[in-house]
Amino acid sequence: MLANWRVAGLVFIGGAIGSMLRHVLHDFVAGFAKYPEGEMLALATVNLLGSYFLGLVVRHPLFFGDLRQAFFGTGLAGGFTTMSAVTMFIVVEDLTSDIALMLFGAVICFAAGWHQGRRKAKKKAA
Repeated sequence: MLANWRVAGLVFIGGAIGSMLRHVLHDFVAGFAKYPEGEMLALATVNLLGSYFLGLVVRHPLFFGDLRQAFFGTGLAGGFTTMSAVTMFIVVEDLTSDIALMLFGAVICFAAGWHQGRRKAKKKAA
């Protein structure tokens, strides 16, 4: 039972840190253009970086272990990315080509991070 509380605490702390990082990066990137372009640019930046990081966390040996996965994957990456904002953009703007491209790019970024983590794991095992 204590392990469940430890995992929950790590997810909570990681999510809080990820959310704060997202807020800082979002405000920085959104300042480069006016609404809605600035918001879309910030949203894409956050979700593409977060997807890459999540892919890396899944396979990189540095992040192996339930507690590390909980903190960095579910917590930090989960708090950093924001699919709820993507959903809001879809409701407000409809599914535009920009949003579709960002969603496709997120999958590509996840795969790139996953592949990089896998290569590192293979090097470590050899």
